[in-house]
Formats: sequence, C-alpha cells, structure tokens
Amino acid sequence: MSFEKQIPSNVEVVNILGINDKNLKYIKSVFPNVKINVRGNTIYIDGNNTEANEIIRIFDEMLLMHNNNENIEETDIALLSNMKENQNHEGKKISSISIIENKTIKVKNINQFKYMDLIQNSTITFGIGPAGTGKTFLAVASAVKMYSDQKIKKIVLTRPAVEAGERLGYLPGDLSQKIDPYLVPLFDSLEYFFGNENLAYLIEKRNIEIVPLAYMRGRTLNNACIILDEAQNATISQIKMFLTRLGENSKIIITGDESQIDLYNNDKSGLMKTRKILSKIDEISVMEFQNTDIVRNPIVSKILEIFPDK
Repeated sequence: MSFEKQIPSNVEVVNILGINDKNLKYIKSVFPNVKINVRGNTIYIDGNNTEANEIIRIFDEMLLMHNNNENIEETDIALLSNMKENQNHEGKKISSISIIENKTIKVKNINQFKYMDLIQNSTITFGIGPAGTGKTFLAVASAVKMYSDQKIKKIVLTRPAVEAGERLGYLPGDLSQKIDPYLVPLFDSLEYFFGNENLAYLIEKRNIEIVPLAYMRGRTLNNACIILDEAQNATISQIKMFLTRLGENSKIIITGDESQIDLYNNDKSGLMKTRKILSKIDEISVMEFQNTDIVRNPIVSKILEIFPDK
C-alpha cells in the first residue's frame, strides 16, 4: 500500500533527511522491504501497513526533535526504530523528554528509555550497570520531573560514604565537610536542572535532601522520590534499612555498578543479593545496562572491556 508523509513547508528537508540523505538511507536500511521516495516536502512510502506506519511514526519523532532545535543523528533514529520491538511504548514521544521548565533530556538508547519508563511505573526500581550508562543522571532526572509535576513533595538522595582507596579521616574538616565529596555527583545532576541558587533554596527548605546513607535510619518518607546511589557499596542490612524508609506515595530508585565495589570485603556488598531476592515482586523492576549502553566517551566502554571485574 502507498502512504504519504508531509514535511511542513517551514522545515528544511535536509534537517530531517540529513546531509546527503544520511538519515533517510539509515531508515531504508532498517526497513529494506519498504520503498521510500522523497519529492519536495513529501515522503512517499510503499509497503505493508505495519512498517509504513512505523516509518511515519519515526518521521513524526524526527520532526518533534527538529521543533526542539535538536540535531538528528543516526543514533537517534536507531533508538526510534528499536521502539517497535516493545509495543508498550507505542505512541510515546521519546526524542526529547521535558523534565523541568527550559530543561529537557534526550535518551541515548533503548535501555535508557526503558529505565525511565520502569521508574515511572514501578514503586522500586534498580538501575544496574557500568559507569557512563546514565543510570544516576536519569534517576535524578526522573525524580526532578516527578517533583516538577507535583507528584511528590520531596527528593532525597543518598549514597554510602565509602572511599575508593582513601579513608575519610584523611580529608580535612568536620564530618559534613568530609562527606561532601561523596555527594558531588548528586549535586552536579541537581544543579543541571535547578541551577545553583534555586538548588540551594530547595535544600534550605528541605524539599531536596542529600544525605549519607547512615543518616537514613529511623525515618519514614512520604510523598518522596528516594534515590540510593553507588548501592554496590552498601551491605544487605543497609539496603534493607533503606528500603524500609518507603512511605505513602513514594518511589525508590537504587543505582549501582556491581563490578565497582569499594568495600574491603566484596562479599559484604548487598546490591546483587537484594535485587535478585526482590525481583519477583510485581512493584519492583530491575534495569540492567551493558557496556554497549555507555554514553560517555566511546573509549570508556573499550576500557571496561579490557579491565576485568574486581
């Protein structure tokens, strides 16, 4: 059957199809059984209904990206085309996700999108994988979006104060100053969305809390998104304590890299044991990232391939 997709007249076709039709060629390679031709601003598609509608959806997503002033790359099209593998995501706009006013993020691969989807639909979500897969940043982004949408009233971020080769006592200052370096990655992510001054205000008002894991004992957190980062450095009893902080209308996100345990006895790490024990509970989801999901400099995945797990 024949279908047509019209590119608006105010859109430069090259911005959608790519220089030398690079994006169009990639789409054709994904759908080899469909004929795609372009005349002016009209895309003509000849193929079965399912694939033709999938191609139209991809072009719709590309136009959305263009309207958000985003460059369209082959990796974006790969992500969009992979969405056909999971019908639960059909129809969702994934090219650019609005988190808070004037701040959007673009997921880099299918697992990142699935991760954010799991966080939205689960009470407790585990994000497991190597460095550079975006598991912490996307967890914070999800929490900020929930806060922005007024689904929660508080964001709580915590991580174990476990040093990678250096003891806390070597650092200058009081306990608070000693702990701050461990919380820097969480501050960085929050500053990206809120800005320095607004973040300081939200922390002062206790709408956002960034605390060491040891300080979580005895609390019940309602209407909150609670994130435990670097969970591979927490014992099973600490993770149990953390999970039982969950109150009404709250979500928990636990992130970690099971190959990067900084505890003196690796067997004390409770992350792997905990997420395997709990994975059969319907309200709990686990997203496992691979080296191929790394979105930092591509050399990071090559380094991790060479260095064996501890």
